[in-house]
Amino acid sequence: MTFPLYFPFSLTQFWNNSNLRKKLALSFGISTFLLSIIFSLVVSQSLKSHIQKEKIIFLQQISNELTNTFNRGLFERQHDIENMAILPQFRNPTNNNEDRRLFLEKLQNSYEYYAWIGFANTEGIVEVATGKLLEGEKVNERPWFIEGLKSIFIGDVHEAKLLARKLPPLPSGEPLRFMDVSIPVYSEQGSLTGVLGAHLSWNWIEDVEDSLVENIPNDQQIQILIIANDGLILFDSGNSWRGKTVTSPPEDAISTEFFNNNDYIISTQADKGNFLVNNLGWRIVVRQPKITAFKSIGILQQKILFWGLLLATIFSLIGWYFASYLTQPLLNLAYYADQIRRGDYEIVKCDRTLFANTKKHKYYNNYFEIQNEILLLYNSFEELIFTLIKKEKDLKNINKQLEEKVKIRTQDLRKAKEIAEKANQAKSVFLSSMSHELRTPLNAILGFSQLILEEENITKDTKENLQIIINSGEHLLSLINEVLEISKIEAGKMVLNNSTFNFYELASSLKSMLLIKATEKNINLLLEIDNNIPEFMYADERKLKQILLNLISNSLKFTQAGSITVKAVLETENKIYFAITDTGRGMKPEELEKLFTPFFQTESGIESKQGTGLGLTISRQFVKMMGGELKVKSQFNQGTTFEFTINFQSDSLPFHQKEAFNLRKIIGVKANTANYRILIVDDEDNNRLLLTKLLQPLGFSLKEAVNGKEAVEIWQDWQPHLIWMDIGMPVMDGFQATRAIRKKESMTESSHQTIIIALTAHAFMEEKGEILAVGCEEVVNKPFIKEIIFEKLQQFLKLEYIYNFSSVITPSVTNVDKSDTSEIKRKILVAEDNLVNQKLVVNLLNKLNYTVKIAKDGEEVIEILKKEDYDLIFMDIEMPKINGIKATEIIYQEFSHRQIPPIIAMSAHEDENIISVCKSVGMKDYICKPIKQDNLKLILEKYIGVKS
Repeated sequence: MTFPLYFPFSLTQFWNNSNLRKKLALSFGISTFLLSIIFSLVVSQSLKSHIQKEKIIFLQQISNELTNTFNRGLFERQHDIENMAILPQFRNPTNNNEDRRLFLEKLQNSYEYYAWIGFANTEGIVEVATGKLLEGEKVNERPWFIEGLKSIFIGDVHEAKLLARKLPPLPSGEPLRFMDVSIPVYSEQGSLTGVLGAHLSWNWIEDVEDSLVENIPNDQQIQILIIANDGLILFDSGNSWRGKTVTSPPEDAISTEFFNNNDYIISTQADKGNFLVNNLGWRIVVRQPKITAFKSIGILQQKILFWGLLLATIFSLIGWYFASYLTQPLLNLAYYADQIRRGDYEIVKCDRTLFANTKKHKYYNNYFEIQNEILLLYNSFEELIFTLIKKEKDLKNINKQLEEKVKIRTQDLRKAKEIAEKANQAKSVFLSSMSHELRTPLNAILGFSQLILEEENITKDTKENLQIIINSGEHLLSLINEVLEISKIEAGKMVLNNSTFNFYELASSLKSMLLIKATEKNINLLLEIDNNIPEFMYADERKLKQILLNLISNSLKFTQAGSITVKAVLETENKIYFAITDTGRGMKPEELEKLFTPFFQTESGIESKQGTGLGLTISRQFVKMMGGELKVKSQFNQGTTFEFTINFQSDSLPFHQKEAFNLRKIIGVKANTANYRILIVDDEDNNRLLLTKLLQPLGFSLKEAVNGKEAVEIWQDWQPHLIWMDIGMPVMDGFQATRAIRKKESMTESSHQTIIIALTAHAFMEEKGEILAVGCEEVVNKPFIKEIIFEKLQQFLKLEYIYNFSSVITPSVTNVDKSDTSEIKRKILVAEDNLVNQKLVVNLLNKLNYTVKIAKDGEEVIEILKKEDYDLIFMDIEMPKINGIKATEIIYQEFSHRQIPPIIAMSAHEDENIISVCKSVGMKDYICKPIKQDNLKLILEKYIGVKS
């Protein structure tokens, strides 16, 4: 919208600002150049019509000559075949094939583009041919033979079929293409004896084209195309359109809609087949790009414009000098006026004739009358230029000052960043060190408390007191973790650790921990739990416990009398609503706004001098991670309510986890259960023995196989209901065995299909899909636990188990009874430099009936391993001389020739990076201090495979 207004304004302004010399020079030059342009356009238009007519005639001559040459060549080949067909050697079928082949090869040698000449009998079998090619082969389906039985036939261009395998390929890599000429051959009695046919190589057309255009310069870009009746381009001298299909070429000489919308001058000549028996319907197209045809016009236009520009320059110079002569008096007048403006009146006195007719008292009035507008505009621009120069200098000074300030501030920010990074690094080192130092004594407190708790001769009250000590110690451990967790939250490294747990046990544990303090303050601690909440749930137990512990402890801290009510309601199938309400002091509105800010404490909190101000911040983040939102409602001097929701899963709890929590042991199946046949396939004796002992109490028929081949043989004779199939075995692996069984099942009729469950130590997700694809119903990873085995049996065989309620604390992998334990007394090597931790681990392992050896550092571990073997090594990662990480690396280097026992890392640092480093050097697992007895048992059962 602005351009049409701006352009005339700018042009007018330019014209007004230009002096007379410029105006005259531009007028003369532009007028001359415009006349040159008009003259060049008129001349080019006149020449274009004349050149176009000449080019059309020239292209028509080429197309006519090409058509005649092409027809003449085909006529000669047709005449060759006709003459050959009447020779006695071909009319008499009893003649020798060698004689007939000699005639054919002479004809082939007479014309270099004969690719093949042959004679086929009436059944289509080639009897004789040049070079013996295709002799004995049937050609009864080829068009040249079919049409040749009827009359003389000239076929269209086609790709070689049978001869493509016999003749060498073209150097260009293009397929061989032929034209066919064939004629029926009759005996002397007039009966049809066969067909004489010849294949002409299509390359002969290129020689024809070369002979026609050899005298035409290459820059003329003359192109020849031969287009078949169906639009297929058979030949293109430019090789860019060959093999493509186009619509019928235009009849007019100029076309812009043909050949990719490019402009060409075209001559089209239809092949009438004047000399031939049948008309092929081809079109000969000769074309030349218009830009090439009219190139001479463009050159002429350039010359005209060049001379026009030269004349325009000359006339501009003439106008410039002519205008200078005319404008000199005006410039003199402007000079005088400028000097007067500057206050120099002497120059006016020097030439009084200038103002001879002007009265002296009227001089200043006449100054503006005699001064022209160019001088006035000059003065205005002069003042503007001075102003701009001054402002530019000021701006440069300001920019320089700003650059200095930015440079100083950038340096300050860099220093502040370095200080912050060092402080953050120091904080991380401090937190890590404090975590280790505080966990170490807690390890002894919690560990020995657990040992005493399992003594049989202690009273019930003592057990309860010990349990409270353990719970409080674990709470202290969680407080230590609180500082680390807020750091992880700030760094975005906190993740959920979901597991199955008993919700009611969690609530009871919390109440027992907090009831003593509530009783001391004479506060009524109430738990209102909805009966619809499932007993077992799948969520992050530690975070939920931490949330509730923080909120209830908060209420206890700021409530002096009354009650604290913890309410839990099942809001939806997978969501629980919690509300913690107290009758304490409450909070002011301005405190509520900052309540969840890290390290913020209310007035009551400051007065109590308790807490870090992190608990609510961590709790809110944990609630958010568990799918809810922590909210608070409070009235000053009346009380406070914290409420939140969490998401959990209840329907997808694994069977073995429920059974572990219920503390039930499977001792058999219901009496009406069928006697299932179960086959155990594994090349390891211990693995087969383990499964056999595990399944024997169920009363099923069991058989064993050491490889896949033996498994297939047993399956064929015994027809088991279920197979435990190891994947990695010699002779025949699990993949091959499963495929063989499934294949045999598909070929025979059976009352049931065998269920195959794969056992593998390498079942990554992609391999699991491959295992299921070969026909296995399920995949179980090694090392497995017995509850998973029982769960899969129940799932696929629809079993109903008989349970024996016992005091079993954790799930076990095997079914070995107490009498077996003495026979499998395993040796454990413990590397630990702390004497308290040494005593704790020794007591725990001795109580579990293991033989224990202590090493105080990594160097001693290596020396002990040189003398005797151990079943498992617990390796503290922080020890003098050689630490646990370095010791593990040395063990794998020096003892690679023998079986290396599983190495379990021990550390007070619960950090993912440290765990990753431990596993990278070969450690199998990780146990965090303080060491819990249940965690220790799980590690032992997982890697040694003997029930503690």
